[in-house]
Amino acid sequence: MTNKNHSLKLIQQNMKTKIFVDEKIKDPRNPIRGVYGIFIQDDNKNSECAYIGRSDNIYGRIFDSNGHISMLKNQNHYASKLNDSMDYDNKTIYIKILQEVPFIFDNYYKDVHRLAFAEYYWISFYQGINQCLEQLPEGKNISEDDWIKKHNQRVQK
Repeated sequence: MTNKNHSLKLIQQNMKTKIFVDEKIKDPRNPIRGVYGIFIQDDNKNSECAYIGRSDNIYGRIFDSNGHISMLKNQNHYASKLNDSMDYDNKTIYIKILQEVPFIFDNYYKDVHRLAFAEYYWISFYQGINQCLEQLPEGKNISEDDWIKKHNQRVQK
């Protein structure tokens, strides 16, 4: 089977952005459900987590036309650090699986929550070491501007 995915071809041709994807993710015949991380590494091998994601099909989330590779290529990713890193030759982006979360099929709600909880675990882990700080939970209910206003009001009291 020939994979005709254009985003995958860009990676395989090692486009100037130096994006590397975990080999397990690249197989469309074996879609992995789980949590993945996108890391930025410099020439000194210092690595920082910039984004954590979850998906029922990580391959699709990375390589689809509106996936992470496309966002990185167009520099319109959610994480501005990733967009900024695209401008530097000394920055390399790595996308890797952090945790596979297979379906157990014991209960729909429990299966869905297992994946969400795994994602939150990894976000919390990396934020605990001051990485992945641009990450927001789904359904956030306050904008950054409103948060800053509330913070400033609290400080002024």
